[in-house]
Amino acid sequence: MIRYSLGMRIKPIKIRGFGLQKKTKRSLGKNDKDILYLRAKKKCEGCGKKLDQSEMQVGHKTAYSKGGATTLANSACLCYRCNKLQGTGSLTTLKKKLAGTYGKRTKKSTKKKATTKKKVTKRKPINPFGIQPIKMPKSRLF
Repeated sequence: MIRYSLGMRIKPIKIRGFGLQKKTKRSLGKNDKDILYLRAKKKCEGCGKKLDQSEMQVGHKTAYSKGGATTLANSACLCYRCNKLQGTGSLTTLKKKLAGTYGKRTKKSTKKKATTKKKVTKRKPINPFGIQPIKMPKSRLF
């Protein structure tokens, strides 16, 4: 807060687009896209589908929303379907989704365990105070 000689307080105004905000780039240049396409051997890095360069989309290995930079090292060559399926996730979660193992727990052993039936027994009510229950006589009124 700034104070002027009259004793009034003036709050500074923040104007969008001005100030200390840095503009970060969100796309690769044409040369970088060419390098990425050749590095991926003209295939989608998610599903392995063969791609034309016009079909190629650039995705992030570590999502931009999770702090991943838009660099050639953090970029992946993806088809339209894989790019939409990836969303804001990483490339490893995309591969898990495509493999069908995303969100599923893996079994440690493949042996089937023998199932045994458990006997169901009635429990006696717990009486914490040691008071004997009162037996009520049966009546035929109801």
